[in-house]
Amino acid sequence: HVVFRMLNFERLSMVTNSFLDIVMDSNNGDSRVVGRTYRDLLRNGSAKDIGVPTPEMVAEDERIFLPPNHLSRRGRSFGSFGRAKLSPDELQSLIGIFKRQKFLLVVGQDVKNTRVRWNHIVDLTKKGEALCDDQLEAVVEQLRSNAEENCHIVLHVNANNKDIVKSTLALAVLRRKLSQSIPTVEELNNIQESQGGDSLRKVVDSYRHRRTADCTDLIEATCKQSHDAFSLFLKVLSVRGWTTPAMGMFGRVSMRAEWPIQK
Repeated sequence: HVVFRMLNFERLSMVTNSFLDIVMDSNNGDSRVVGRTYRDLLRNGSAKDIGVPTPEMVAEDERIFLPPNHLSRRGRSFGSFGRAKLSPDELQSLIGIFKRQKFLLVVGQDVKNTRVRWNHIVDLTKKGEALCDDQLEAVVEQLRSNAEENCHIVLHVNANNKDIVKSTLALAVLRRKLSQSIPTVEELNNIQESQGGDSLRKVVDSYRHRRTADCTDLIEATCKQSHDAFSLFLKVLSVRGWTTPAMGMFGRVSMRAEWPIQK
């Protein structure tokens, strides 16, 4: 099989998710490297401790002649301010959060592409009908999938490949945080039983239609967490045999925007 050491966006997404699987625990932020806390790993950890896939390992499963997995597509991960109709207040908030970065993370449905469809199980919540546990599980899965899809990166006009790598790490962190914030089946069932189907529908709709303004705390935490982990992530890429950021490694990301960056 052919081995590629150059990181295209799909390979970068795969390695990024593997890095996050190893470095952080989804519940409490602890390291999955035995005997090391997340914070200790970032400050003092060795890149050799973090066994993300090597180019040879990725080559075993790479879909060279098939389209990339949905969330690994550049078109899903990068976009414009208009994609989610970002408001002026939301934009100013993001500029404050990412004040020294050459990218922003935006949360909101893609108003330019309405291909996402909800199946009949979620539609049942519109009628206020009681849902069984299996139906609630399907609702939760759809909400989690929706949460991961409805966020994207906006690149600054001066962003380089290193900024693209950092923004991809940040987006992966945010997708996890948004997905993990979705209510559980038990929580939805409690709402349904105590407050009725109309309240359940309102809760589901509130998560379906979340925007940047609804997720400021998650975005702030993402910005800090990804910034803290970025140096270690670059070391891991190098140790595991990947070509580090260089000109042209991702191709051209045409959608760019301009805003003031603090130095």
